[in-house]
Amino acid sequence: MNTIYKFYLLPLLFVPIFCMSAELRAESVQARYLENSGKRTVLELSVADPAPTSIIVKQRIPEGVAVQSAHPAYSKFSPGKREVKWLLKRPLSGVQRIVLNYSRSFSGKGASAVIRCKNPSDGSLMTITVQ
Repeated sequence: MNTIYKFYLLPLLFVPIFCMSAELRAESVQARYLENSGKRTVLELSVADPAPTSIIVKQRIPEGVAVQSAHPAYSKFSPGKREVKWLLKRPLSGVQRIVLNYSRSFSGKGASAVIRCKNPSDGSLMTITVQ
């Protein structure tokens, strides 16, 4: 085989390794909304084993909506920023849900979440945005 072809093919051998690494990192923590309209938000977190040492969840709520209750209880609520925060220390692997109940109905627009944690395998910071 020509040396030039070997030079171009060699990097292609490593592409699957890098892609696999990114997939593993993305699977450490996953998040999605089960419900995000009406008077309620239900955010589901799927945490792989080994779990990160902590997970920070920031839920942005729509303007004009007040939080009536939350489970688990939130760590901080900033009405001016319209942001509810949780610090989940030593989360267990598996599925966990965060539920917010609001004072009035909303359409789902203006509500979003950002989840941050360190990947337990390499220590890199992971940021997951849920719309």
